[in-house]
Amino acid sequence: MESKKISVVVPVYNVEKYLDNTITHITGQTYKNLEILLIDDGSTDKSGIICDEYANKDSRIRVIHKENGGSSSARNVGIKEATGDYIGFLDADDWADETMYEVLYKAISENNGDIAEVMSRDFSETGELLKGPRLNTGKVTFIPREEDFRLLMMHEGDSSFCTKLIRTDFCKQFSFSEYKLNEDFLLIVEMLLKTDGVYSIEEPHYNILIRNGSNQRSGYKAHLYEAVIDNSDYAYAVMQDYFPSCVTEAERFRYVQRLMFLLHIPVSLMTRDNKCYQKVIGEIRNEKVLWAQNPYLSAKEKKNLSILAKAPKLSKRAHNVLMVIKKRK
Repeated sequence: MESKKISVVVPVYNVEKYLDNTITHITGQTYKNLEILLIDDGSTDKSGIICDEYANKDSRIRVIHKENGGSSSARNVGIKEATGDYIGFLDADDWADETMYEVLYKAISENNGDIAEVMSRDFSETGELLKGPRLNTGKVTFIPREEDFRLLMMHEGDSSFCTKLIRTDFCKQFSFSEYKLNEDFLLIVEMLLKTDGVYSIEEPHYNILIRNGSNQRSGYKAHLYEAVIDNSDYAYAVMQDYFPSCVTEAERFRYVQRLMFLLHIPVSLMTRDNKCYQKVIGEIRNEKVLWAQNPYLSAKEKKNLSILAKAPKLSKRAHNVLMVIKKRK
C-alpha cells in the first residue's frame, strides 16, 4: 500500500504560532511513506528554527531555507526538489486530518489518475467551525475536466492545491505564477487543459484556519481584487477556446467577480484614472443584456449590478451609511 512516496510541500513564512500543529498533523499521517519539504521562505520569526528542530526529530523532513519570494516561489522550489511519486501541498497555518494522504493515495493510485482531491472545512482561531464541506457522502467520484471547469465557474469547484494530491511527473510540467495573485485558480485551470479530470473524495480531510487579519477578513486590497478580474478574463478566454458549452456559466463567473470587485472597492478609488475600475464599470453598463438574462445569476446579484451600473458612487455611499446605522443598533 505504501510502496509509493508522497512529497508534501509546505511554504513557511512567519507562522511560528501555528507551525507545531501543522507539522505534527503531517508527521502523524497514517500514510507513512512521506517526504516532508518545509520551505522556509525567509521567515523573520522562529519559524525556520522550528522547522530545523522537527527535521532533527524526523528523517522524513527536509528543510530548505531561501530568501523571501512568496508562497508561489516556495511551492515552485518544493516541486523542483520533490523526489516522491506524488506531490501534495499544505499551507503552514492549516492542518490535515491524519488519514488525508492515505485516502488521497488510495483514490489516485487505484484509478491511475493525475489529480485527486478531498473536501475542506473552515475553522476560526478559537476552533469554531465556520464552514462545512461542500459534499460529505464518502463517495469517490470522477469529475471530467469540462465539468470541473463548469463547477469552478459556478463557485462550486475547488481550486485549492492544499486539498489535492498530484502525480509528480504530471505536476512537474507546471509551476505556480510568482507574479500573479490567486495563483491556485490560474494553475488548476491550466492543469485541467492537460488532464482528463479529477478524482474527488466527497468527505472533509483538510482544515483551513481563517486567521484574524487574513485576506478573508481584512479590508480592500487593490492588487487582490484586480487579480479577481484578471482571473475571470483568463477563465473566459479558456472557455472560448476549450469549453464553449460552459459559456453561460463562464459569463456568470465573469459578472459575479465584477460584482465582488465593485462591492469592495472604496468610493475614493472609483476614479477616471483607475483603469481596472473603468474597465469593470464600463463592461457592466455595456453588457446588461448578457447579465440580466443569465439564469445562473440570482435576483439579488442582478439587482446589485443594476444599481451599481446606474449610480456606482451614490449607491456605495448609501450602503456605507446604512451599514453604520446598522452597527449602531
